[in-house]
Amino acid sequence: MLKEPEEIPSLGIDVKTIPGLITNENHDLEAITRLMADMTLELYPHEDIFGQFCQLAAFIECPPEMAYEYCANVHSLNEWTFSMRNFEYVGGDVWRSEERLGKQTFVYTKVNACPDAAVVDYLCAWDQALELWMRYYFRFIDAKDCLNKAGTVVLWTNCRHPYYDRNTPNLPDYIQKGHDQTNRAWVGDFWHQFDAIHKIEMNNLKRILEFRFKAAQQGFLS
Repeated sequence: MLKEPEEIPSLGIDVKTIPGLITNENHDLEAITRLMADMTLELYPHEDIFGQFCQLAAFIECPPEMAYEYCANVHSLNEWTFSMRNFEYVGGDVWRSEERLGKQTFVYTKVNACPDAAVVDYLCAWDQALELWMRYYFRFIDAKDCLNKAGTVVLWTNCRHPYYDRNTPNLPDYIQKGHDQTNRAWVGDFWHQFDAIHKIEMNNLKRILEFRFKAAQQGFLS
């Protein structure tokens, strides 16, 4: 259905009345060129890049349908993640697995998959399934559309939920218990290394999918 300009959900506020917007109406080409130069640094502080969000992207030489179908199956996590093993169904579309980054730790996972949008969301939490607050958002894109070559572009995003931080006040009891355990690390202790561990896992995902696809193409698999 075609949309008209007046159908924009503006809440009755004209965009021209909103302060701080940078557009061609208030910045000429010279001004925006200077601003972009000022914003483009040779080096960036780790916190600026990885403080609030952890975002990865990869090209995988396999069809996007294959990548999506694989990741939409919770048991794929048993293969390509570094530490989630031995999945057991506990009900309510939730699976429990060992989390080997923590001693005697279980992670609870629910997979929300949308084939029409090629989106897979992993809803997870350490220790409990009452609130699956650890979110891993994946999108699978046909690389032909964006890179003009056969394959899949995978986008992966994490957000730094307040529960990751040990100093967050007024935590629910089921989170505080995890924070208080002294015989293991807490998942948030690894946040500054999320980019590194997820790059390792993304590379695992890429290797698995590419190896199997190429093997199938070569007739090694029945």
